[in-house]
Amino acid sequence: MDQAQHHPSGKTRHKEYSLILTMITIPVLLFMQYNTNLLITVLINLLALITILGAAFSVVRHADVLAHRLGEPYGSLILSLAVVILEVSLISALMVTGDTGPTLMRDTLYSVIMIVMSGLVGISLLLGGRKFATQHVNLAGIKQYLTALLPLAIIVLVLPATFDSGAFSSGQLLIIALLSAGMYIVFLTIQTKTHQNLFIYEHEDEGDGPDEHHGKPSAHGNAWHACWLVIHLVAVIAVTKINAGSLEYLLTELHAPPQFTGFLIALLILSPEGLGALKAVMNNQVQRAMNLFFGSVLATISLTVPAVVVIAMITGQHLVFGLSTSNVVLLVTVLLLCQSSFATGRTNVLNGAAHLAVFVAYMLVLMMG
Repeated sequence: MDQAQHHPSGKTRHKEYSLILTMITIPVLLFMQYNTNLLITVLINLLALITILGAAFSVVRHADVLAHRLGEPYGSLILSLAVVILEVSLISALMVTGDTGPTLMRDTLYSVIMIVMSGLVGISLLLGGRKFATQHVNLAGIKQYLTALLPLAIIVLVLPATFDSGAFSSGQLLIIALLSAGMYIVFLTIQTKTHQNLFIYEHEDEGDGPDEHHGKPSAHGNAWHACWLVIHLVAVIAVTKINAGSLEYLLTELHAPPQFTGFLIALLILSPEGLGALKAVMNNQVQRAMNLFFGSVLATISLTVPAVVVIAMITGQHLVFGLSTSNVVLLVTVLLLCQSSFATGRTNVLNGAAHLAVFVAYMLVLMMG
């Protein structure tokens, strides 16, 4: 369905000003990327961050229009897949150029899980609980996400930690890649064909006016929005890749922990999805937000692992997936907490506070290196 909303074209607020900043930033980064002055390096990275966030806001803007027009669960898939495209592109680019170590994939996957399932979910439930007291989700749908997430997270990140090498062999990696992709195919079948109703909370849109789904009216069709969504995703990838060397130099100069690169990549790729989900929660559309959150985590594990494994095999690079003991404890804790928080289909501020407590613990372990 490729219909434009009935707004006069002169009144549409969909302007692509962030692309102008991208066009300015890329030449600056190319010219200054090898500069070793610490102050200039900090300023360059700040410029890159502002540009990336600007492009991320544009991704959210276009994806939000498509999400509302397509409806659930297809709407939430848009941002979830956007996150995966970003992650695979960034990690792959770094792997091909040799600017990454064997643990980057593990650190990024783990950071995505912890940022989403403890940080973003915690903030969302806390803000939503504060505004609406109690919020409701379709419990059956959340259980489907967690049913797929729990075994994948344990197999990919915890199981290899029990091996002496802390890593899968080449044959094991291939099996894990096929398992991850196969699980996502099964999940997509459930989500988009046989059990669509599990991922919709039928009462969350009650009281919306005809235009309240769109904070920014658009006179353009779906193809136009899809095109611009891809353009802004490419802008994020380009700026991040060009700035990778400068960022690495800055982190080295600041003596940042080795896992911090994966954490930053996770933050960048989650910014579009996080912004869209937080907006949905504040509109009391918590089911849509949780579809975005858990959908992006599941898609990240299921699709990024096979893509990166293939690249590693082609380039002959070694991958390490096993987490340290402290991180295994935090991962298992947040998975169990999600089972508890959504056990009744109702959430409040206490659930949000509990998730944020785990996120604080995650940040403490991260900064300890």
